[in-house]
Amino acid sequence: MTAATPLARLERISLRTAWPNEASNFTPWLAQKENLDLLAEKIGIPLVLEAVEKQVGPFYADILAKEPDTERWVIIENQITPTDHPHLGQLLTYAAGLDARTIIWIAEEFREEHRAAIDFLNRATTEEFAFFGVQVELYKIGNSPYAPDFSIVAKPNDWSKRTQTAKQAASEAENESQRAWREYWGALIAAAKDRYAALAERSPYRSNWQTFETIRGGNPSFVLNASFPWDRSLRLEIYIDKSLAKTAFKSLREQKDKIEKEFGSPLAWEELPDAQASRIALYMPGDEKRRDSGDWTKQHEWLLTWAPKLSAAARPFIASLQFPDFLK
Repeated sequence: MTAATPLARLERISLRTAWPNEASNFTPWLAQKENLDLLAEKIGIPLVLEAVEKQVGPFYADILAKEPDTERWVIIENQITPTDHPHLGQLLTYAAGLDARTIIWIAEEFREEHRAAIDFLNRATTEEFAFFGVQVELYKIGNSPYAPDFSIVAKPNDWSKRTQTAKQAASEAENESQRAWREYWGALIAAAKDRYAALAERSPYRSNWQTFETIRGGNPSFVLNASFPWDRSLRLEIYIDKSLAKTAFKSLREQKDKIEKEFGSPLAWEELPDAQASRIALYMPGDEKRRDSGDWTKQHEWLLTWAPKLSAAARPFIASLQFPDFLK
C-alpha cells in the first residue's frame, strides 16, 4: 500500500496583503502588459494600454486601454475593496468623458445591487456598449507566491457572439489608409523585437502616430510617440498632456541645455499654445516626408536609434519634476 500524495490547501488572501494601496500598487500592477493580458484573456478581447490615471475633468480614470481590433476605448476602474456607489458613479463619469464603449469595473467583491446595476446597463444600452463586472481574487498554497484570478460576474448576455461580429466588422471596415498605417507601424514593431522591448510589446495603430512607451503617468503625463503628418517629416516626440502639461513643459525647457547635452542633439521645443498639451520633438532630417516612399527601413532605423536615446536622456529630468498635491 503506497502512501497518499500530500495535498496542500488553497488559501484566499486579502488583496491588500499584496497591494496595500489601489492607486500606488494595484493599478500599476494591472497596467503591466502581462497582467493586462490576463484580464484581456478573461474578457475575450485584446487590450492595449494607453494611459494610467487618465484625466476626466477633475477626476482620473484608473486605466485607459484600447481594443486594437476595433480601436474602441476601454475604461478600467479598480477597487480593492467590495463595490460601492461612488465607484459606480465614477465609472459612468469616466465612460462619458472619454467616450468609451467597453467599461470594466474590477473589485474584490461585487455586492448584489452593483452586479444588478451592471446587468441593467447592458440591457438598457445598445450593443455598441459593453459593461463588465470582474472580481479579482488572490490565492496561495502554503508559502507559494500569491496568484491572482479574475472572474467575470456580469457581462453582456451575447458577448461571445458580439466580439466575433465586431472583429469581423472592424476588419471589413478598415480602409486602405488604415491598413497602410497598420502595416507601417507593424513593420516598425517587428524591427523593435530585440532592440526596444517597450515598443515590441505594443500593437500597431491604424493612424499616423504610434505610442512607444509611457515615460511617466499621472498629471502631467509624458508619452513617447512617433508621428508622421503628411506635411512634415517623420517626428519623434515626448508628448506632455493633462492640466499640468504647460507647467511641466516650461520647467523642462528651463533645463533645455542640459537635456540636449545629455541627448546629444538639439530638440524642437513646441509649446502648442492652442492645445492643452506640449511636446519636445526631434524631426528626421532631409527631405523624407512620405510614408509611402518605399524607404521604411531607413525611417524605422532612425526611430529605433533615437527613441531609446530620447527616453533615456529625458527620463531623469522628468522624474525630478515635483508638483504640489493640491494641483494634481
